[in-house]
Order: sequence, then structure tokens, then C-alpha cells
Amino acid sequence: LFCHGWFHVRMACADAIWRRHIRGSESEKEKTSLMNYITQIRPLEKHKILTNPTFRQLHEVILHVGIVLRLDAWRIEVSRRHPECKSLEDWANTNPTWQEIVEIAIELVERFVGGPDLSDEFRKDDSQRDQAFEITKAYHKDFLLYEETNYSMNHGDIGRLDACLIEWVFYFMACGKTKYAQEMLHYLENMYIQYPKPLANAIRMNSLVNPTGRKDHFRGVDWVIEHNNLYIKRIFGGSGSNHTVDWMVEASPLIEVYKDVREQFERMFCLTHKTSRHSPPKMRLTFKKLRKYMEKYEANEFIPGRESKHSLMDTMQIGITKLMKVVEQARKEWTIKQERQEQLELEATRKEGTTREKEFNITMAPHQETREDIELDFNQRLTEVDDEAVIGLEYDDGSLFVDDF
Repeated sequence: LFCHGWFHVRMACADAIWRRHIRGSESEKEKTSLMNYITQIRPLEKHKILTNPTFRQLHEVILHVGIVLRLDAWRIEVSRRHPECKSLEDWANTNPTWQEIVEIAIELVERFVGGPDLSDEFRKDDSQRDQAFEITKAYHKDFLLYEETNYSMNHGDIGRLDACLIEWVFYFMACGKTKYAQEMLHYLENMYIQYPKPLANAIRMNSLVNPTGRKDHFRGVDWVIEHNNLYIKRIFGGSGSNHTVDWMVEASPLIEVYKDVREQFERMFCLTHKTSRHSPPKMRLTFKKLRKYMEKYEANEFIPGRESKHSLMDTMQIGITKLMKVVEQARKEWTIKQERQEQLELEATRKEGTTREKEFNITMAPHQETREDIELDFNQRLTEVDDEAVIGLEYDDGSLFVDDF
């Protein structure tokens, strides 16, 4: 039994969002495109993110742009309900009730988060559509899905993670990451259909681990392996001529000892968390800059007739179509394989029957030739009866065949 590497699944989710919204030169021509939002907060990393970004870059971009997009959506909805409030700070000063906050949140989901099927929007007339706003709604949906997946992994909520995987299966299929989609389908099928419940629960409950024991610090098993590989190969793997496989194998059991010595030196010289942890970035000014940019180009406003040169991929429809083709192809291959297996079994049965018939004819031929000898032998055995029995039969008065009462 194999345990899935959820850290690599998280990286695949970020890459799928990059394939849908960033890959391609047309995405940076629109003022409300994700690439232009990234340019506002990371101007020096524009080319890197556009061509070959790292996971950390995509992870932070998705989180930061998603936060500002939702804040701008809150601003619009609050302004519609409370025209006297010019900003979210003014509305917060009015001390809104929790019920009102929940009502606004539900309204935001209905208005600004894209639905699973975009075909209804695509069938509308161009004068009734806002293609840029449709893309913004897709941003909200994808970023929220990624954040929920990330949240469930960090908190060890495997049930919520499984629920998110259902959506990611179609997303992966549409974006060309078919291997991940097939593995996710295989995993869900095993957990909820094939495996017994005790076995499935054992796998699910141990697929996320918490190495530090701190709250919200669950990690995938593959993350722990990669973390150990970092210390084995890079940090304590030697340098120069000592950087060999033999040395890595020899030093690998001592990795925890080396880490403990380093931590003791940090505490001894009052260097705690100075060499292993960085303070979180201060994003207030960066978020303010991006928020003004979104407000200027009305990213969360519906403007009928607004067009966009960037074509949005309908991941749900494309994913379902590709998945059905894969399922149909697998079904045909299984049918052909099953028919071939039945044909081979039938041929084997026929050959076995022919072989048995030949063996039967070979063994019966000598007996057919000596049938007279067998009859003579049988007659001889009949004559070999005790003389007493023969005498008893000759002088029998019938009492031999009558039971005694």
C-alpha cells in the first residue's frame, strides 16, 4: 500500500492554476489579468513567473492576490449596502453584527465566485457578457479552492482534503496533468469503494503527519522525506571530495544529532530563530498598491459588453469530457482483454478435452483387444467358489434365502 505525497499534490495545484491563468503571452495584455496583478506586487519577478516559476513564488502570488481580490469585493458589497461608508475601515467602525457579516459573505460567494459550469455564461450574447469579470470570478473560485486545499493540509483535515480533490480531478484533466488526475481518482476509489473501512481510515489518518507537534503544522509524508533529503544531501552532505554517496549514507542516521547541536548553539549564543526562521513579510503597503490598481480598473465590477483577449478555459467541461474519453477507452481495453481471456480459456478447454480423448483411446485399446481374456478370467473367478458353498447350494431347502425371525 502506498501513501500519497500531498506536498507534491499542492505543488501540482499551483502549477495547474499557472497553466490556466498565466501561461501564454496574451494574459499580460489585459489590465485585469493575473499577470498584471503580479507585476504590481512583484515587478522584478515578472519574467520568471511568466516562464518557469518556482512553487514558493506561485504559492505566495496566489495567496496575496486572492486576499486583495476578496478585500476589493468586500468593499464593493459594503458600499452597495452602506453608501455612507467609503472604505472597509469606516464600515468596521460601525461595529457590524456577526449575522450581517455572514449575510455579506454568502452574497459575495453568489456574486463573485464562478460556478462549476461556464457554458451558460458563454452562450450569452456579447453585449450581455463581461468577459473580464468572468475571468475575475474564475480567479476567486480557483484561489479559494487552493486556499481551502492548503488549509486542510496544514490542519490535518483529511475529510476536507478529499472533498477538494474531487474538484481538482477535473482541473488536472483540463490543464493536461492527467497522471495526477488518474492517481487522485484511483485514491478516492480505493478509499471509498475498494478498501475495507478500517484499512481506508488507517491510510487516511496517517497520510498527514505533524513532525513538530505544533498547531496547524501538519505536513505530507513526502514533505518530511524531502526535508530529510535536504539535510542529508545539501546541509550535512559534505563538500568537495567529501560530497559522496558513501558519506551521505554514513551520516544519514546522525541528522537529528547535527540539528540538535545547531539548535543548542543558537540558544547558547541567543541566536534563537535567527538562522532558521524569517519574520513574515509586511504586506500592508503592497496590498494597498494592488488594491488601488484593482479599484482603478474595476476588477470586481460587472460592465456589460467588456471584452477580453484572454480566453478562459472551462476546466469543468473540458475535464469531464477528457475524463469520459479516458474511462471509455479504459472500458474498451478492458472489454477486449476480457474477450481475449475468455477466448484463451475456451481454446485451452478444447485442447484439454482433445488430449483427454486421445489418452482415453490409447488406454482403452488394449482392453478392447483382450475382451475374451477378461471374460475367461471372470468365469474362472466364478468357478473358484468354496466347495462348502456349492454343497450348501445343492442341498438348499430354501432356508438360505429366508431371514430368521
